This record gives sequence, structure tokens and C-alpha cells, in this order.
Amino acid sequence: MQPTWRDRRDQLSRRWIYGLFILLPVLAVFGHRGVAPWLLLASLPAFARGDFWQGLFGRLFDHPSLKDPTFACLISLLAFCLWILLSGFWSPKHHYSLFLWILAPGLVGASVVWFSLNLSRQWAWRLGRAFSLAVAGGMIVLAFEGVTGGFLRDIVPPKDISPDGSRDMIALGRGVTALAPALFPAAAIAVRVWSRGAAVLVLFIGLAAALANDVAANAFAIGVGLGAAVICLAAQRPVLRTAGWGAILFLLVSPFVAMLLPVEATFELARENYSKEVLAAATSALHRIAIWQAVGLKTLAGLPFGYGADFSRIWSETAPMVIVPGAPSPLSVIPTHPHNIFLQTWLELGVPGVAALASFLFFGLKALLRARLSKAVSAAVAGAFIAILISINVEGSLWQVWRFAAMALAASGIALAHALEKR
Repeated sequence: MQPTWRDRRDQLSRRWIYGLFILLPVLAVFGHRGVAPWLLLASLPAFARGDFWQGLFGRLFDHPSLKDPTFACLISLLAFCLWILLSGFWSPKHHYSLFLWILAPGLVGASVVWFSLNLSRQWAWRLGRAFSLAVAGGMIVLAFEGVTGGFLRDIVPPKDISPDGSRDMIALGRGVTALAPALFPAAAIAVRVWSRGAAVLVLFIGLAAALANDVAANAFAIGVGLGAAVICLAAQRPVLRTAGWGAILFLLVSPFVAMLLPVEATFELARENYSKEVLAAATSALHRIAIWQAVGLKTLAGLPFGYGADFSRIWSETAPMVIVPGAPSPLSVIPTHPHNIFLQTWLELGVPGVAALASFLFFGLKALLRARLSKAVSAAVAGAFIAILISINVEGSLWQVWRFAAMALAASGIALAHALEKR
């Protein structure tokens, strides 16, 4: 029997995604921002299928109801993006298009998740294995780069001309950040495809890559995420509920906690108790305390609607300076962003933006609890979510599209793991 055009289309789609998985480790090492266009390319097989539009959007809009947490999630995302658009009217430089930086990875990521959930058993197995190998392979190369001081980036143009090659090393750390959430679904897939030992190996490789590269937040995020995943194996729903409600609570109280941070006392304690070498290594962390306090205080003056999209970057041009222990010169109390997405949401989008984001988290949690995930997949969700939560609240920005693409990559891995379990 001759294959139909649908058979050929499906085969081409799966080979296309195979090729993208081969490309993923290269992007992690040489261009972490490439994760966003990678996600767009991965969505093409779904967008080319009529049943995607009928099955996903048709199901949502034929019988729209906020009782459906998936539909409510979509409405929350649209409300968040609409408010970003509206905030452009009072943002100092009137940035109207930034809502696309949230909406695009959200919708594109949803298409990749849908495609992963609707694979046949054979192709779910094949693509799941490819996903796990791609993430592990990327982490292996990143660990090698960290140990060798960026050997591959050094021999591949363009040459890093920054002092001590710091730009390349920071970029490698961002590569680990991009793959870190996907590490947990990769391990869940490895359990199903190979063994528990393979899953442990995948997680060990990721942790080694984080420790080898110069972003301490990555090692902390993966370590805490791993702890959450292990606990989730014994208590699935309580851990997911705790993580979800904890994120919502932290979002709601973040500016009020930030404004009370004891910045001067912390700085004085650091000067009295640590050497110059230790202070130099801790400068970034100490600076963040000052940033968060300044943003918390600034937020209260801009309520209820916030200062508008991308205000942080504009504020940085005129913000006061602070003397941070270990820093060779005074630093601004706000760099290009607050290094905390929850605080940035409060600062730039005010109460309506926070309400929309909290609603998205709430309905997302509800959808996950309704999905009846297996232990391994629930653990992957818990680990990835905690890793993301730590990363975005220590160094993230609302306007870094690659971070949201990395979240969608992890979500597609979770969908693949779930598809394997269902079959």
C-alpha cells in the first residue's frame, strides 16, 4: 500500500524535529538566544496540521468556559499580554510591541506541546529518546566548556575580546540556564526509555554542567529542583500544590518583602567579616539585594498601574548609584532589569499585570492537577517548575524571549514524557 500524503507529511515532520534536536546542543553552547527561533521551527509541524487548529483551538473556543483550566490559562495569558500593550501608552518610551515577546513563545510553545501529546506510540518513543539525548548532550558539551574555559567558543569565531573572556563564560552559563528546566523531563523520559540509572546520569550531567560554569544560580536551581522532584515521587499532589501556591504567594508579596531587605546592615556585615577576595566573588549577590530593595520602594510609588512596559531599562539611565562591597566603583540601583520577574511585573505592569500572572499560575496548577500525571512526570513538573522559579527570580527579565522559549522546551519534554506514560 502506497503511503498517503498524510503519512509523508508526518514522517517529514518527525525527521524535521529530529534535526532540530541535533541542533539543540549546538545552540546551548554557541547561542542560547537561539532557543527562541529553535522553538518557532519546532512548531511548524503542528501549524501545518489542520487537526491542530481544530483539535486545540476548536476545542477551546467551541465551548468556552472558565471552568476549563486550559481555556482559563489562555484567557489569563491574553489578558496579561493585553495589559502589556496598554501599558505602552504611559511607558516613557511607549513600547507597544513587547506583548509579542510573551504571547509568541506562549502560543508557539502550546503548539509544540500539542504535537508532543498527539504522537503515535512509536514516534513518542523515538522523539522522547531524542529529546533526552539532546538535553544530556548539550549539558555534556557545556560541562566540557566550563572545565576547559570555553575551548570550543575560543576556537570558533568571533573572538571574545572582553576582559578575561568573561562574555563567553557568561554566555555558557546562560546556555545551562536554557537547558536546566528541560533536564527534569529528560530524566523522566530516560526512566521510561532506559532505566533509573540513566535518569540519574542525566541529572548528574546537568548538575556538573551547572557547577562547571560561572552562574551559581544554575547549580542552586537544579539542586533545589532535584530535591523537589525526589519529594514529589512520594507526595505528588501535595508537592505540586505547594509549589504552585508558593509561587502565587511569593508573587503577591514580593515588593513588600523586597522593600524591607536590610541592605545597609548586610553590606556592613559583609565588610566586617569577609576578605576582599570573598567580597569580589559576592559582589553580584550583594548588588541584587540593593536592586530588589530599590525596586520594591519604587513599585509602591507607581501603583496601581505600574510605570509601563520596559520602564526598568529607562529608569536605569537616571537611577541613583550604590556602593556595593567588593565592587571597584559605585553601581546603579537598577541595571537594565531588576533580575527578578515578579518584581519587574509589579514595577512595570502594576496590580492588573500581577493579577493576570497570578491567574495564569492558578489555572495552570489546576490544569496540572486535573491531568492525572504519573509519578515520574509529576516529579519532572515539580523539578522544572522550581528550577524556573528560582532562575527567573534571581536573574530573569520579562523581556528575555529565550527564557520563555526555554520554559516551552521543558513543557514539550514533559508532554513527551506524559505521552510515553499514556501509551
